[in-house]
Amino acid sequence: MLEDEGLMKLKVREELKLKKQAYVQEEILTAAAALFAETGVRAVTIDDIASSLGYTKSVVYYYFKNKNQVLWEIFERIHEAWSQDMTSIMEKDLPPAELLGAMIRQHALNVMGRKAWTAIYFRDQAELTSDQQKIIVKRKREYDQLFKTVYTKGVEAGIFRDIPTPVIVSGIIGMANFTHAWFKEGRGLAPEEIANHYVEIILNGCRTA
Repeated sequence: MLEDEGLMKLKVREELKLKKQAYVQEEILTAAAALFAETGVRAVTIDDIASSLGYTKSVVYYYFKNKNQVLWEIFERIHEAWSQDMTSIMEKDLPPAELLGAMIRQHALNVMGRKAWTAIYFRDQAELTSDQQKIIVKRKREYDQLFKTVYTKGVEAGIFRDIPTPVIVSGIIGMANFTHAWFKEGRGLAPEEIANHYVEIILNGCRTA
């Protein structure tokens, strides 16, 4: 009995430790993303990231071996989150127009939810290693392909006009991504309103009638 209680306490302590580590990691990444987006990756040091949080640089180094790992983790997390969102939407098996609308809406909301991360993901790819860049290029192509697949289904169903998919997808992604440059939380339209306007603009321009 005492042994079971000891194991339970050990498990609880381990879970709390992991939660704390996850929290601090997320805190570091959020602070780094804000600095990278504002001044550029090259201008930011580990000291800068630590100082912005009131930490010593040894705390940052405990979680990340260098600045590249911090940057790469930002790329990893934003890709994973966006891809999971789009895959979940596509699994609902909605009609093409509804499906594309839901994807546009979610992408726009993701951009507005993490503006700094979006700026980095589409601006600072060149700051990664060559191998990392190859991975990101492949991932972005796969992400775009999700939109192309849905649009193609809409064309085949006679719902969408036969516009080259690279034009459609670059228009969708580009329009939504640029929101990070001007959107300010609490000022003007709410994120949901902006996302809905994007859906309306794209779908009205794509429909055959």
